[in-house]
Amino acid sequence: MTDASAATIQLFDMWRKQLEESTQAWTRLVSQAPAPPPDPMAFWRPVLNQGLEQWARMFAQTPASPDLVTQWKQFLDQWIEAWSRVLGQAMNTEVFAQLMGRSLEGWLTAQAPFKKAGEQALEQAVTTLNLASRSQLTAVAKQIVELEERLERVEDGVQAILRRLDHKERA
Repeated sequence: MTDASAATIQLFDMWRKQLEESTQAWTRLVSQAPAPPPDPMAFWRPVLNQGLEQWARMFAQTPASPDLVTQWKQFLDQWIEAWSRVLGQAMNTEVFAQLMGRSLEGWLTAQAPFKKAGEQALEQAVTTLNLASRSQLTAVAKQIVELEERLERVEDGVQAILRRLDHKERA
């Protein structure tokens, strides 16, 4: 068996293993009983109600005119102002901060296994393809920097010795 075909088989086996593991992870995820979803309108209901109240007030105060574009712009301006007030008030609450925190934690928790699996797959692929990994490249870069610093110290020492010799020759 040639090296190319062995590498191909090895890559295929790695791909098959990853596919099986991801299928098992998705099966576990799907088989979990989902929590009942919260009422999606609970947060938006005050905003929508206030906007509808503004709309009703505007049309009650202003008779319908042929210039609907002006009325529509007034309505949109009032609607945006209402949304800004309600969202500003809602976002300044502790409940909103906790909700955002829980949402972010849940998202990060859900992404963690995928991130770990992706990093492992990338490391395997890099190893299989006989390429340097990020940590290996970082270590080499660190060694190069240290080597440059040593070389500069040696150059400084040689310069100091040459200055002393030149000073002795003049004396």
